[in-house]
Amino acid sequence: MPSITTRHGSIHYLEVGTGRPLVLLHGNTYSANTQVRLAARFSDEHRVISPDLLGHGQSARPTGLFSTRYFAMQGEALADLLTSMFSEAVPVFGMSAGGISALNAICLVPERISALILDGVFRQVTTATVDAHHHSTANMTPAWHRYMAKQHGEAWWPILNASIERTIEHLAVERTVVAPCLAAISVPTIVFHGGQDPFVPDEQARMIVQGIRGARLVYEAAAGHLLAWRNPATFRERVRRFVHEGRK
Repeated sequence: MPSITTRHGSIHYLEVGTGRPLVLLHGNTYSANTQVRLAARFSDEHRVISPDLLGHGQSARPTGLFSTRYFAMQGEALADLLTSMFSEAVPVFGMSAGGISALNAICLVPERISALILDGVFRQVTTATVDAHHHSTANMTPAWHRYMAKQHGEAWWPILNASIERTIEHLAVERTVVAPCLAAISVPTIVFHGGQDPFVPDEQARMIVQGIRGARLVYEAAAGHLLAWRNPATFRERVRRFVHEGRK
């Protein structure tokens, strides 16, 4: 995997397709490799850049990452990547933690992001998010643990999983606002949210939409976390139309 040097260490990324750039960011405990099929959906029109977030996959594991600055540090590294890789603004598609990282990056380099596509994001960590993380960890199958160990390394995977869980708990206790500059965001933004998402209560998703001027909400009452996987063809077409509209 190629890499970019950031203030927090190297960020490794995958690249697929040709055309206008689109940055695709995975969620917590995933990696760029886990998003290959999703990236391929957009590769007919886009050069899709899919980075490993800090602490994930092959990217750096900086000291202090697993703290209340977790999302701020992810945003800083993403801002450095965008500045290094692109001379113009590009659309950024972030899923869950990837979306919150994008919301932090745009505070720093608004000139490098032309549009935000956000799926499963929140303004603050709630007890519901903490409970969902605990439930997810407790119900991981041995096969899933083996798959994640291949993504992150046998020794690092249990450390990563436990560290993220503790970080989410700490963010909830501190009531940290993890999407800090919503009112300053002026790029076209679309937010996907499922009404049965255990990680993101409805009010948290709506805070994001209401906080960003002109943001559009795509809400599916029966859906859970991350609409990108629920109906791939429909999701892809919605994103395609949104990105094309933003170019007019």
